[in-house]
Parts: sequence; C-alpha cells; structure tokens
Amino acid sequence: MFIPPFSIEDVADLLSIQRLQNSSSGSFPVVCPFCGDRRGKMNFCVWKDGKIKNTYHCYDCGAQGNMLQLYAELSGLSGEKRYKNAYWKVMRMLEKEQKDILPISKKQETEKIAELKAFSAEPADYRKRDQVYRALLDMLHLKKEHKADLARRGLTLDQISHMEDLGFKSTSPDESGSLARRLLKQGYSLNGVPGFYVNRNGDWRVAFYGYNVGYLCPVWTIENELAGFQIRMDHPFKGMKYAWFTSSGKKKGCSSKSPAGIFGNSDVRVLYVTEGILKAAAAYELTGKTFLGNPGVGHYKELEVILKEMRGWGLQTVMECYDMDKMMQVDCREDYHEECARCQLKRENGSLCPMKLRKREDIRIGCNHLYRICRELGLKCIRVTWDTDDHGNWLGNFKGIDDWQAGRGNAADTPMTAGKASERKCA
Repeated sequence: MFIPPFSIEDVADLLSIQRLQNSSSGSFPVVCPFCGDRRGKMNFCVWKDGKIKNTYHCYDCGAQGNMLQLYAELSGLSGEKRYKNAYWKVMRMLEKEQKDILPISKKQETEKIAELKAFSAEPADYRKRDQVYRALLDMLHLKKEHKADLARRGLTLDQISHMEDLGFKSTSPDESGSLARRLLKQGYSLNGVPGFYVNRNGDWRVAFYGYNVGYLCPVWTIENELAGFQIRMDHPFKGMKYAWFTSSGKKKGCSSKSPAGIFGNSDVRVLYVTEGILKAAAAYELTGKTFLGNPGVGHYKELEVILKEMRGWGLQTVMECYDMDKMMQVDCREDYHEECARCQLKRENGSLCPMKLRKREDIRIGCNHLYRICRELGLKCIRVTWDTDDHGNWLGNFKGIDDWQAGRGNAADTPMTAGKASERKCA
C-alpha cells in the first residue's frame, strides 16, 4: 500500500479549512467546505482502527472521499488525471513551505502501520461482542427520564419494558471504570470490543462520557447477536442527537463500523426498512412487523449483505419506510433560522430553499440505493408514504414511520400509502 508523504491534515491547512477542534484521536471536525456546516458534522480522519485513512465525510451534506478528492474538488481539477495532478500540486505547495516531505520507504510504511495497530485493536467478531455486551447490559438499567422519553414517542409501559429487555439501557459515566473491572473479573476479554479502551493509567474503561449521556439503542443482527449500540443523547453534541458506542481513536479501542439492526423475526416474507435504530425498534413495538434499522440512508453496503441473506431465508418484499423528507416541499419559508440569515439567496416569489433541496436529495439517494439493491437481488421494493396531500407532497406532521404509527404530530390520523413495486428512481 502506497502512503503519501503528507496527510489530510496537510491538505486541510493548504486549503485553509477551519478546524473546529484539534484531536489526538486520529480525526478532527472542521467547518464543511462544501455546505458550510459548523456543527462538527464534517469529519477529517487521518487514521482509524490501526489503518491510515486520510478521508473526509460530512454527515450533513453527504460529501465524502479521500484527501486527493478533497483537493481536486475544491481546487477545480478535472479530467482522468485529476488525482495525480492533485498529488503533485500538494507536493509542490508543501515544498514551498519547506515542510518535511521526504518519500516514505516501504520499511517506514510497515513501521507506521505496525505502530497504529499496536495502539488500536482489531474489531472483535459479533460473537465476542455479543457475549460482552449482554454481560454489560445485565449491569445497567433504564432510568426514569429515559422511560419518559420513550413514552413521549407514543410507546406504552409494556412496550417500554420490552425494549428494556432488548437492551435499551441508560449509560452511566460515573461507573466507566467499575463496569469494566466487573466484566474483567467475570472473565471477559474487552480487547477489540467497540466501546472499551485503555486509559493513560493502563486501566480499562467503558466509553461512557459526560457528553454522550443518554440511553443505549441496541443493534441486533439477523443471527440474534448484539453487534453494537447507538446512544440517544440527552443533549445534542455538535448538532448530533445520536452517537455510536465506540472507542475509536483510544488505546486498544476500535470502531463499531455503524452496523444495521433488525427488530422482529428475521425469517419473514415482508421486511420494513427505515432509517435509525431507535426508529426501527419503536416501529416494531407499535406494529408488530419486522423492521430493519439502517443507521443512515447513506449506509447501504451492509444493507445489501443483510437483504441477500434474508432473501435466502424466504424474503420476497421490502417496504421502504424512510422518512417523509423524501417527499418534502422545498419552497423557502425562512424556517431554518440562523441558516436562513446566512443564506445568500433571498426569498423571491417562492424561491427554493437550498437546505431543503439538499436534504431531500440526500434521502432520495438513499432510497435509490435500496431500490437498486432490491432490483439486483430480485426482491420487490415498495415505497411507503404517509401524511401527504393530494399531490403526494409531505404535509409536515409525521416525519418518521414511528411518528405516524404513534399518532404524534399536529394533524389528525392520516392514511399511509404503499406504492407499486419500485423499478425506477425516487424523484
């Protein structure tokens, strides 16, 4: 593997991209140079899980790629050799700044990778994760305020109790060290289990912090194993309501790699697919139907693996239940507050909102990935919509399938519509 003698940090500095904070964990947030997001949703990753990455990903506008793509995109380079040209342009600019950019030898590459691997841990398989996570859940409980949050989502006490049995438990930052010690005392190895790491004193810790206080949302595989957790945070952090239970960037830590989770019987003919782990769990409790929670509409590689395996078990039809943003109206109503104040477009005779356009496009791209996968696997894929007007536009009352099923929103009960099997793009 060829490792360039510079990193995405160097490229960021050359392009004058503003960092929101420095980090020693191998990644850092920046102001997105594509959409301008300042909440930290654009992340630059130098290395992760013992591997050099030099990649970027914005969880707001969806921009992603490697550092040469970043330079080429922002510098206006095009053509078949744009990445090669980007490499040499960066090299020349660094030479002018008299930075140390001596070519990295094969030996140095090997030593660097070995250094990163020694710091991080190779992610454990699902079987090991499942054993440790089940033991961890036995030590936790769902706090009163988190039960109240689930009740606000329209769930009954019995449904909330069942969700707690499935692994919806509250985090406990004050017990980070004691929880890890109890697991070790029970004979569990924490090495390679996402969410566990070694601190400066050489002690194992659970990745429960002050900023990610909330409750765990378990990710169950179709083999009924716990693959990981999302955390529904009590207070948004850097504009995000959810965080992965991960220890990436920590000593002996690693990433959970954003797995998709299933709620209900895996051996079904009809599967409902929606965005988000908590949303899928709530929808399952409210309907009794099997739901697959995709961590985000942009995640589709694991989705393809799961659907392929379930097809072998008899799956025939996939019901696409992504959020109704896919049918949102995009006229400017000046309802994005601070973003509207910074917007360069002035409202003129119902001009279109660029943020709504981008948001709708992002979810439609995710829908199209699902339609494509189903088409290639020979599965029927049916678009499901709700809370729409006579023209099929979203009325804005019930965003998610769980919202609609729970009857939350500002309107009376409205019908849900299942379209024909999709053979086309979402438009």
